[in-house]
Amino acid sequence: MKQVSIFIFPLLLALTSLFVQGQSIRTAGNKMRQVRPASTDDTPITYTGNQILVGSGGKGTGLPATYCLLDNGKLFGKRSHDKEFTFIAQQTPVNTKRIFAVVEDKCKIKTVKFDHPGATSKFIHWRKGKQENKVVWAETDKKAPANYSKFYESFMATIPVELRLK
Repeated sequence: MKQVSIFIFPLLLALTSLFVQGQSIRTAGNKMRQVRPASTDDTPITYTGNQILVGSGGKGTGLPATYCLLDNGKLFGKRSHDKEFTFIAQQTPVNTKRIFAVVEDKCKIKTVKFDHPGATSKFIHWRKGKQENKVVWAETDKKAPANYSKFYESFMATIPVELRLK
């Protein structure tokens, strides 16, 4: 798991910094940095700090999955039939801060109202304590608000296929 974490989060750093700069995901390099190990005391269910949940669902997407990044850097995943979130890896503080800055400042997740699910939908959900907002869009219906599709793709690209929930 530690070796996979060492691979995942440097990639996330590169992708997030490219997203913030408006560059394509495809230009990300292979720069790797060390990440710190994590305990799993906090979970998305009990955590009261900021959280970003990213996922998809519907008939055409296979089994729906949700990934949750806490503002302390812990990344979790959950399939629709799972009872609890599973710890995946620990994000670095710098990367975590960048991801939250993009979704809160550039995407304006706290205030954007957009709820247009379809047969195959994607979503980005922000919450802190009792405050929350969720943006949902379908692939074929109304276009997602500015920056949401790009943020979704950048976030998902940071999770290697072998670590994604199946």
